[in-house]
Amino acid sequence: MNNLKDLPSKAMDFMFSNEPRPGLHPIPGTEPIRIEALILPPLMYYVALLFLPPAPPQAVDTVAFKTLRNGLAILAGILFFRLPLAYHIPQSIGLNYQLSLVGIYGGCRVIDVFFIGPYLFNHIPRRVRYEHRPRVETPAAIDKKEDPMDKFSQPTTSKKRVGFADSSPTPSFWDRRPSLALDDYMPASAADAANTAMGHLTTAMNGPRMQPVYEVGTPEDGWPHTFHDRASWALELELSMRGMGFTWTTADVRHTNKTWLPTVHNRLHSIATHVVPVMLLCLFTIRDIYTTHVLPSASAPFDSASAFDERLSLPNQLLLTATLGAFLMVAFSLAHSLFAIVCAPLSPSPFAFFPPLYTTRIWSITSVRGFWSYGWHRLFARLFLVYGVWPGQWLERKLLGKRGDEPADVGKVVGGFLSSAVVHSFSVRSVLAGEWGRAKGEAVFFASNGAAVVVEEVVARAVVELRRRLGVKEGQWYDGVVGRVWWIAVLLFSGRNFARGWVDAGLVREMAGY
Repeated sequence: MNNLKDLPSKAMDFMFSNEPRPGLHPIPGTEPIRIEALILPPLMYYVALLFLPPAPPQAVDTVAFKTLRNGLAILAGILFFRLPLAYHIPQSIGLNYQLSLVGIYGGCRVIDVFFIGPYLFNHIPRRVRYEHRPRVETPAAIDKKEDPMDKFSQPTTSKKRVGFADSSPTPSFWDRRPSLALDDYMPASAADAANTAMGHLTTAMNGPRMQPVYEVGTPEDGWPHTFHDRASWALELELSMRGMGFTWTTADVRHTNKTWLPTVHNRLHSIATHVVPVMLLCLFTIRDIYTTHVLPSASAPFDSASAFDERLSLPNQLLLTATLGAFLMVAFSLAHSLFAIVCAPLSPSPFAFFPPLYTTRIWSITSVRGFWSYGWHRLFARLFLVYGVWPGQWLERKLLGKRGDEPADVGKVVGGFLSSAVVHSFSVRSVLAGEWGRAKGEAVFFASNGAAVVVEEVVARAVVELRRRLGVKEGQWYDGVVGRVWWIAVLLFSGRNFARGWVDAGLVREMAGY
């Protein structure tokens, strides 16, 4: 009973403690975060956004207001970048990592929206209104006729290319194998019972059917007029991570207006039957590996050799790598679904529009490029586009003398992955005493995946050309098998650098509950 009485005071002591938790190595010279340091960057950013759209009112077009707007934007950018450089969160290693992500993402977004967009491209993002129109769902293999709704293409996509989400939902195990009818192997009554049980199990796992819809996005013709609309516009843009809902978004990876609209029941079912079980299994596995192999060396000096290399065998390294990847995937899904559920009552407001975080099932992916394009989230897509893809394309065209309208795919891929490497290394260094050398694991991981995308594209083109010369039909049965083995091997072995960094940073220790 006394322990329960002391619980509130212990919780308050923990929340306001300035002593770094065990395993946390903040950047020297940083101080515990203050509440005003967390509030001021997004607040200054929001106030500056109020003045970003052009008139009306006419006052926003004056030199004084533009100067004020730019001044607030510069201040917000500085405060965002300063978050991980001047402060740390003593209570959590993971929150420090996220604080760095917020700082670099927020600072880069401010520069993009206030200076790169308006002054380099003369573009201020317009709001996009989304409308979902019911559609009749038909199998992709049967529905070959031109759909009259295809004329409504999303104005925010750069290419029209059918993605995985344009196919029918994956059939159940028994639907895929009609030759395995249970009636052929057991008595009729037992077969009926087994088939009924399998039907109930499949229904329970699949959950409520999502609504088949056409998603039509229409940019607004004008700008917000009233203060209320301007305030809503500013808040929507500030909360839109990947630019969804505005004309400056990167291409949606679905590249189609045919999609399925998840309901609140869909999201709750997914959390209960898929996300939470996978998350618990991952945490159990991480804790078991850490307790058995890494914990004995937890008291080793900070500058000693990595416990990941010293105490984990290759199979355990790969298992830990796969488990961390799966955990991050379901953790993003959980956060995305929870926000969507909370905001669902605001529909049809854009605040209630949460496009799918992942657009294909993991077992449908057959390449490294397919994983990063369709199998992973695109929350940082706008950042990597502006600070990685565009510079990479420009550099390739300059070095090779290409015209501006010629493709620069190598620069695009390498630039995007290098920008990702910088962002993630910047974040993990905040819990590694600011040492860039110890934070190189994530940089190596993303850079090597960029190289893998380039290599697989070169090999794929060479194989296509060789088959053409030999008269071999394109699309052999083993292509999917080879592709899956390839991308899984790339992510596992390159991901060891990622996992090593998380072990060294203490992030795995915190996930294991120590």
